[in-house]
Amino acid sequence: MTMSEHDDNPKVRSPGEAAHASAGTLTVREHAPLAPAHAPMPHPFPEGGGEPPQAGVDYVRVLHSLRRRWLPASLLGVLLAGLTATPVWMLMPRGYEAVSWLRVRGKGSMLGDGGRDGAEYESYKKTQLSLLRSPFVLQGALRKPGIDELETLRDAGADPIGWLSRSLQVTAPGESEVVQVRLRGKNPTDVAKIVNAVVSSFLDDIVNKDRTERLGRRDALEKKFKENMAELRTRRETLNSLARTLGTRDSNEVATQRGLLLDHLGMLRGMVAQTQRSISEIDAELSILEARERGEIPVEENVPPEMIDAALARDPQIAELVGRLADLEDAISFQAQRSARGANDAAVRRLRAQAEEVLQRLEELRADIRPALVAQLDAGSRAPVSPSLLRKRRDMLAKDLESSSKEFDTLTKEVTELGKANADLDARKIEVEHLQRVTDQIGIELESSSIDLNAPNRVTLIEPASVPHNSDRMMRFLIAFVAAAGGFSVGAGLVLLADYIRDILSEPDDVARRIGVRVLGTFPLLARVKDQSEYSGIMAECGDTIRTLISQSGRSVPKVILVTSGVEHEGKTTFAAQLAASLARADRRTLLLDGDLRHPNVHLSLDLEMHTGFPELLRGELGNDEAVQPTSIDGLFAVTGGACDYAAITALSRPELAKVIDGYRESFDHVVIDAGPVLAFADALLLAQRSDAAILATMVDFSRIPQVTSAVDRLRSVGVRLLGVIVNGGYESATRRGYATALPA
Repeated sequence: MTMSEHDDNPKVRSPGEAAHASAGTLTVREHAPLAPAHAPMPHPFPEGGGEPPQAGVDYVRVLHSLRRRWLPASLLGVLLAGLTATPVWMLMPRGYEAVSWLRVRGKGSMLGDGGRDGAEYESYKKTQLSLLRSPFVLQGALRKPGIDELETLRDAGADPIGWLSRSLQVTAPGESEVVQVRLRGKNPTDVAKIVNAVVSSFLDDIVNKDRTERLGRRDALEKKFKENMAELRTRRETLNSLARTLGTRDSNEVATQRGLLLDHLGMLRGMVAQTQRSISEIDAELSILEARERGEIPVEENVPPEMIDAALARDPQIAELVGRLADLEDAISFQAQRSARGANDAAVRRLRAQAEEVLQRLEELRADIRPALVAQLDAGSRAPVSPSLLRKRRDMLAKDLESSSKEFDTLTKEVTELGKANADLDARKIEVEHLQRVTDQIGIELESSSIDLNAPNRVTLIEPASVPHNSDRMMRFLIAFVAAAGGFSVGAGLVLLADYIRDILSEPDDVARRIGVRVLGTFPLLARVKDQSEYSGIMAECGDTIRTLISQSGRSVPKVILVTSGVEHEGKTTFAAQLAASLARADRRTLLLDGDLRHPNVHLSLDLEMHTGFPELLRGELGNDEAVQPTSIDGLFAVTGGACDYAAITALSRPELAKVIDGYRESFDHVVIDAGPVLAFADALLLAQRSDAAILATMVDFSRIPQVTSAVDRLRSVGVRLLGVIVNGGYESATRRGYATALPA
């Protein structure tokens, strides 16, 4: 029997192959291009356990995508390569390219120290590259004799400067000091002349003009330097003259001298004030003497009251009365405190009367003694001072005062002038220092400018543009080839990307590795079997291998086995027929039931007529025995499809289905149900609920991993026991090819 990528309709062998019919095998129809094939001996393992999804690109999948889609990928790649390379070749300017070479030096290389300021050099180089394409330089190039009459510029139209700005290429490769000026055109002589004119205009109007400007700046610096030096000499002479006047150039020393003068000035101020006070005292004494001589001052006024009171206190009688008065005061106080009547006590009043008498006697005694005592004190305090001596002394003090006042005025003026001179000295020193710094800076710049002028220009011409003799055909070819390669990569990549995104099953190991379901066996394509005459034997061996795995699955051997797939065209009908034939060859009474109501194909696989079958059973139009048909294989019977309608489909969810399946379960050792795709309709899931186990069929290079995973999940969701997966469309095992030998017919 056969299996096609687009058909699930295998067919039994022709009558001429009777020898194989006796063996109970299904053969391949000659016109079928594909067929399921061999089953290597996979080791059973628990369900699940697939590898987790890999992050990034799975390069194995990419290689399989390339294996499957190399032809459409190549065709689309070649198409896009042609569509890309042709416009590039046609639209790319043709002609000759003239190149002139310039060198842009760094300051370090000009001065010979070997170093270079990277930031300054990059900025300078970018500036020169921009100036090379500036309108000023391009206009200067067009003003060169004969340039504006060139055919290339006349063909440029009314805006030759704009064309030249767009066409002229100025590049500086990497970090080198070399600059290339390029121009492409049809006339080799014209492009060489235009490039040389641009370079000449740049050197004349930019580089040499810059040198002229630097020379003018050097002259201005030299003039300013000489003026500053002359001004510096004048100010230094003024400063030296002031320093000679002050006796020093140190302002701190001048400040110290001024401080000493201020101290001396303070001392003179004190002496003048003291002399003035002494003269005032002498004048007062002379006035008093003259007033006494005229009798204008009483005697008592000559003696201070304090002296009179002290003399009176020393008199014995007065001292005795003062003592008695104090005793009476104490007694009055004591008696007033003892008596209950206080100050109104009679004893207190007597003591007060006595005290008043003593006080009166004391005042009378003082009045009597005072005149004599004053006269005595006046006579004792008056010194024998001569008025002529006082006048002589006053004249001397007046002369000292006049001399001290003159010295004070002179010293005050000197201190004031010294303070002003000190401030002037500081100001002139600051001016000289500032002028010296400015002059030194100008000298440094003048020296640097002289060195810069003596050095060669930073931009020099290495090689002018010569007339090119070779066109750019090879360059255009290379660019077109790169464009073609890019177009081919995009076209082929799109095809491979589309196949990669579909995530197609590429090899049997993908089922176990990525889905986590064991592989019961594989069936190779008819075209991939080396010796196609042995294909029927290979198919029978594959079916027997899978039958053995099912019977040794570790649980009770399932009687009702559901064979389904995720989508159509995955070889489920082929495998169901092969499995049923293998069970029949093992002396098991087997029924192959076509459960794909919508697209029945079992009758094609077994070369039977399809009149009535499973749909009629579901509708109750036939009995179980009436629907069964014998086949050419001993022990194998079939229930084909029939006229499907809505009533038959809805009967799948009613008890009629259970009665049909249970009836066949009792009549046959095994029932193999060829169900429809799981992901298309719910028919397969309803049949799976009445089955003991299920097997999922897949197709290499056709089934998609997400769809297979969804089919597995749906089968498990209804509680059906999933025995494993069959992979159709692989290659014949190399191990089998090396070990197998031809069997006798």
